Formats: sequence, structure tokens, C-alpha cells
Amino acid sequence: MSVCELETAVVHTGARRGPVLTTREAAKYCGLAYQTLRNLLAAGEGPKKFKQGALNVFYPVDLDAWLATRITDPDEAAAS
Repeated sequence: MSVCELETAVVHTGARRGPVLTTREAAKYCGLAYQTLRNLLAAGEGPKKFKQGALNVFYPVDLDAWLATRITDPDEAAAS
């Protein structure tokens, strides 16, 4: 499966269904630079990923959940 075909691929993994994103697409979805997401993944701090052949793929629902854990309230941060 080529990267172009992957963009429209639908993968079923457990309860997750729907389109998957490549690492580049996931970085764009999250508003991160591609290399930043790769660094986070290498450090074990990135979103949940799955393997599709040699590629890492991501479900948007997992990206949303991961992003929600990274959001901080600026008022709470200032009070600390």
C-alpha cells in the first residue's frame, strides 16, 4: 500500500475504525512539526500509534485524546 493509498485507508483495530493518518499527517493534525512528533514518539511521549507494514499510523480519536492531555489552563499554571 502506497502512502497515497494510506490516506484513504480504513483500518479496523479493536474498537477503532475509520481512516488512519501517517506520521506527517498526524503532525499536521496536531499542529506540530513533523520532527517534533517523531522526537516525542522516540521518547515515548507521543500519541498511541499502530503499525501498518513499516509505517506508523494514527487514529484521529487517539490524537484528540493525546492532545487533550497536553492542554493546560494558563490560569492554573500562573497560580503555581
